[in-house]
Amino acid sequence: MTVRIRWQEPLCTALLATTMLGTCQVAAAEQPVIGSDGYVHVSPNGTVLGTDPYYPKDGNGGYDVSDYAIALDYAPRSTILQGKATITATATQELSRFNLDLRGLTVRSVTVDGVGATFRRVGEHELEITPAKPLAKDARFAVVVGYDGRPEPIGTARGRTGWLAVPGDSAVATGQPHSAMTWFPVNGTEADKATLRVAVTVLNEFSVVGNGKQISDVAAGAGRHTVTWAEENALAPNTAMVGIGRWKIDKISLPGGGTAINAYHPCATGNREIGGRLPEVLEFLTGKLGDYPQSAAGGLFLDRDLGYVHGAQTRPVFGRSATVADLVYGTAYQWWGAGVTGKMWKDALLPEAFARYAVWLWDEARNGTDLDRRYREQVAQAGNGRFWAPKLVDPGKGAEFAPTAKAVLMVHALRRLVGDDQFFQIMSGFPSINPQGNQNWHDFELYASAVTQRDLTEFDHAWLEGTARPSDEHLYPGSLNPKP
Repeated sequence: MTVRIRWQEPLCTALLATTMLGTCQVAAAEQPVIGSDGYVHVSPNGTVLGTDPYYPKDGNGGYDVSDYAIALDYAPRSTILQGKATITATATQELSRFNLDLRGLTVRSVTVDGVGATFRRVGEHELEITPAKPLAKDARFAVVVGYDGRPEPIGTARGRTGWLAVPGDSAVATGQPHSAMTWFPVNGTEADKATLRVAVTVLNEFSVVGNGKQISDVAAGAGRHTVTWAEENALAPNTAMVGIGRWKIDKISLPGGGTAINAYHPCATGNREIGGRLPEVLEFLTGKLGDYPQSAAGGLFLDRDLGYVHGAQTRPVFGRSATVADLVYGTAYQWWGAGVTGKMWKDALLPEAFARYAVWLWDEARNGTDLDRRYREQVAQAGNGRFWAPKLVDPGKGAEFAPTAKAVLMVHALRRLVGDDQFFQIMSGFPSINPQGNQNWHDFELYASAVTQRDLTEFDHAWLEGTARPSDEHLYPGSLNPKP
């Protein structure tokens, strides 16, 4: 029997060389652990914030992805997709097992650094991978996943997201949230941005568009070709897209040089007039938001209604009822949304509100719209009821975008409170100091207060956390005040 004295318990000395030393060494050594099956957010000061409260299984822990290289072979008539995904990542801890997010589809093989790994499917979208030997902390590694099947979209409050296919016609991966996991294995959190390269092999009669720039189009056997697109700026999974179809492609010269690429479904070529206004829209937005932050520009115009514009990085996706306002929003999203992105899904309204407000700025400049009048009319229509109930900082699972109208009103109220000079410094500055980064409402509040040198606490609380109509002091600041 070993007698322990309390003050001696932490000690592990050479005198305990037989049994006690070995036990103490094993306990002290850092052991490989299992990566969490949800992305764990940590504040800059090291405080553990936990997983996304809306979608706690989205994303994964234990590693950081730097690049996705996706090779797809698609059969439009059968809608069968064959895929090979190479994910390059760095372990952020000693790692004995880790997960990727992949919904549906059949996984045929997994290797880690070229060595076969065991794997299994768990829950709705977890691909659990155990490498042949544990990964050391800070080790760079490559995971290769072979898979196939018929991808299926996901039903959300906004409509279907993910892989949308019509047999014999187009297949488009689009929408948010969750869309990426329907067509490739991914660390499905907005907080882990990575570069993306997608190569699609398909019949010659079909063309392909994706994020970034097309870097090759080569023959792939009788009647087939492989088209590769690459995005050099790290992107959030919800801004990934790919489109396979008989697209009509337009190349448009941009102000100051460069070319934008718009693609149209044959039944959506009537939207060419809208897409053709992209140079005008870009010139306007760079005047308000600063230099365009992405590597490419353009859009994909579909023959179906999406219910909203998907602000995919470099190539927003528009439904058949697209308008110029949609084009302005989708382009502004390249700064606010694809550029600076929320940290969790409860932060989705932060970039959304400012991207939507860009449409108000367009209407003000191009259409002579009286924005104060529009604001007052919308406030009057909202009344005192449910319109004001959702918190902008935390609207609720499945309602990430529901209070968008309230959020846009907040942006205009902020503009009138601080004045145009400081407002546009905020609107252009916040994305520019967070290029391809992730920020939340608290980060924005601190930045806005720093720029304006004002205590905005009461305004922020009334608008961002309030569940009732703000008091007149915060509802009608500056020129919004209806009283003479």
